[in-house]
Amino acid sequence: MTSCSKHAKRTIKTILIINIRLIGDVILTTPLIGLLKEAYPDAAIDLLVNRGTGEFLEKDPRVRGVIYSNGDAQSGGGRTGSGYLLKLFRRYDLAINLNASDRGNIAALVASRGWRVGIYFGDRFWKDFWKRLLFSHPIPYPFPIHYARLCQVVAQRLGLAVANLEAKVYWDREDEAKVAGLLAARGVQGEYFVVHPFARWRYKYWQPEKFAAASDAIADRYGLQPVWTSSPAAEERQELAAAAALCRVAPALIPGELNLNQITCLLSGSAFYLGLDTAISHLAATTGIAMVALYGPTITTMWSPWNNRGPVAQQCPLPRGRQRSGSIIVLQKELPCVPCGQAGCNGDGLEPPCMLDIEVAEVLSAVSELLGPGRQQQKSVSNGGVHRD
Repeated sequence: MTSCSKHAKRTIKTILIINIRLIGDVILTTPLIGLLKEAYPDAAIDLLVNRGTGEFLEKDPRVRGVIYSNGDAQSGGGRTGSGYLLKLFRRYDLAINLNASDRGNIAALVASRGWRVGIYFGDRFWKDFWKRLLFSHPIPYPFPIHYARLCQVVAQRLGLAVANLEAKVYWDREDEAKVAGLLAARGVQGEYFVVHPFARWRYKYWQPEKFAAASDAIADRYGLQPVWTSSPAAEERQELAAAAALCRVAPALIPGELNLNQITCLLSGSAFYLGLDTAISHLAATTGIAMVALYGPTITTMWSPWNNRGPVAQQCPLPRGRQRSGSIIVLQKELPCVPCGQAGCNGDGLEPPCMLDIEVAEVLSAVSELLGPGRQQQKSVSNGGVHRD
């Protein structure tokens, strides 16, 4: 197998990172950007992503450009043409695909004029034979580790040292002004906490009345103003208003008015975040704020929010249940079937018992552990909020 020597590092001038998947996957790709930029400071780094999943990378000062496939961002792939491949043809000294997908691996083969890193599942000899044959650095998918640690596996396969893995999302002063203006317009003047009660799929939902009860209790106990957010989708905006109407302490509503960079800016200035198994929870984790994320059938070993301050080898050590990593607490029911990794019970896409059985008292206990009576009154410092003026 080929490995990168010190001399070889000087030949890496252009790098393509491929992640044709969902928003959360792309967020958890950002540690690799940092590792590669540190190893090859003069290299130009581009990313290939689905439209609707990686626009936030356009404000990352470490990234030269973002190239979009025309895949379906809702499904993480879907139908696509090959037009974007022409933009990639033999433009890169190093091309890395972070998914064990044929589409991403083909893009890496087309793009690279040098090293090619591709991931394969390792249990399908003939189907994966071409990947092992054509890639300079083929990597069998390292089950079961956290998805962010694929960045570590790839970097080490290239002979790079990995001291830490840091997920980052950047914003600029224009984003700060947009967030400050919205908060002022909604009457938010002091410290606040953020609730995002939605996820892409219904089977990840928690009951709106429980969100309302938890929000009221946090507002009462800690003197924080509630700020509730949603995506721009019309259905979510309607559900946001209906759920917020259940609250005794009326939350300020930001229904889909912020992009992902701006949402991250909003989160970085908050005292606490409560959400679900969704991309917004991954954004919250990048800021280092105290947060509670509610999980259902998802495999937390692979997909829990990533703690930037934790060790490289971190992941939820237990298959289910209440788990803490730094300022992050993940709540998941300890049912024998959890985590099934399925889209709801029997694949029905509806809220399963493992979500609906999470009680408000469990959430408030986790909040108390993170904030407590001696909560510091200063805002968290973001590790991703570097201005790009």
